[in-house]
Amino acid sequence: MSPSVDPSTFKKRLLRVFILGLLALSFIAPSATVLASDLVGGASVATSPELESVVPDVAMRAGILVTPDGRELWSRSADEQRAMASTTKIMTAVVVLENASLDETLTVSRRAVAIGESAAGLKPGDVLTVSDALDAMLVKSGNEAAQALAEHVGGTADRFVEMMNAKAAELGLTDTSFTNPHGLDAQGHHTTASELSILTRYAMSKDPFRRAVGLTQIDLDGDGGAAPLPNSNLLIGEYIGATGVKTGWTSRAGYCLVATATRNGVELTAVVLGASNENTRFDQARTLLDWGFEHYRPRILASAEETLGAVPVTDYLDVTVPALVAKDSRVPVFDLDGEIERSVTLDPGIAAPVAKGDRIGTLTLTQGSRMLAQVELVAGTDVPRPGVFERAWIGVVRAWRSVVGGQLTAEPVLP
Repeated sequence: MSPSVDPSTFKKRLLRVFILGLLALSFIAPSATVLASDLVGGASVATSPELESVVPDVAMRAGILVTPDGRELWSRSADEQRAMASTTKIMTAVVVLENASLDETLTVSRRAVAIGESAAGLKPGDVLTVSDALDAMLVKSGNEAAQALAEHVGGTADRFVEMMNAKAAELGLTDTSFTNPHGLDAQGHHTTASELSILTRYAMSKDPFRRAVGLTQIDLDGDGGAAPLPNSNLLIGEYIGATGVKTGWTSRAGYCLVATATRNGVELTAVVLGASNENTRFDQARTLLDWGFEHYRPRILASAEETLGAVPVTDYLDVTVPALVAKDSRVPVFDLDGEIERSVTLDPGIAAPVAKGDRIGTLTLTQGSRMLAQVELVAGTDVPRPGVFERAWIGVVRAWRSVVGGQLTAEPVLP
């Protein structure tokens, strides 16, 4: 006879089994879901089974992955206004770099140190260069460094914020608004993933900014000597090709990261807004960048010396000159945008003398409605002007053919 089981014990066991079942399902369930706002190459993923099968597996509130020229490879709610946390400091750095010299010195105020939250360990009265303050702000995400820079450049933080918003307007960031230089939550302080990517690419065009956000750590002098401060962006030094840029967190923004990386000569920018925890934001950025480098990479679409037709030499009856591709056309291609098409346009004819390398046509490479490249087609051989007797003979033949019919010059040859 089996021993009796206390009802309360039975309920506890049943609850334990239920919880274990939920945990098991959580491991089986996918970590991310395709949302209605997800786009790949500007096309909706939700309405395309083909795109849904290759979409990056990410879980974030909003984000975007863009190419160096701003082409959107993937996005989620990219135009939705969101709190931006310390990614704010990208704009702070831009305004500082455009209005101050790196070797200027500033003094950290009590007001700056009182900002609190993320700090680089600066103290009231500390004197440091603008360059060192930028490092403290961008590498360690020091709020006091951001405030000190704002006070130094703008005279007051409020005046500096006006400069930030003026720069945003200049860059066409119509959904971006700043109320402080450090990124702590405040009413009216917001941006979008799309506009943050535009700002980031602009900032990365400035060498001092690029240098700072690519540092693995800085050594900031303090009371006890130089203290090493590691970069808050854990991708730097860990992810192959990582070049920047900035982390952020507040209760409204969630965990944020703007990450850039370069492979095969192409730098991609990934924006992650509203990730669930600190490590997840780095995982999401890795996933986006890996996916981007897999699907967007340089390809040779036309090779130098490739023959793409022939152009008649108008001084002759039957002479053509081959049209060759002038140089290799190596272009980054997004393989989810469809087939690449070639279009060749050749000059109707060219007069002698022809020198090898003379331009005689154009190769246009397109993918859908996007033009990828245009490449010159050039003469592949020299063709001299006909001699006196040859010109006379050609003139006689042409006169005869113009009466009885016949070919006056060679026909063009298309690929």
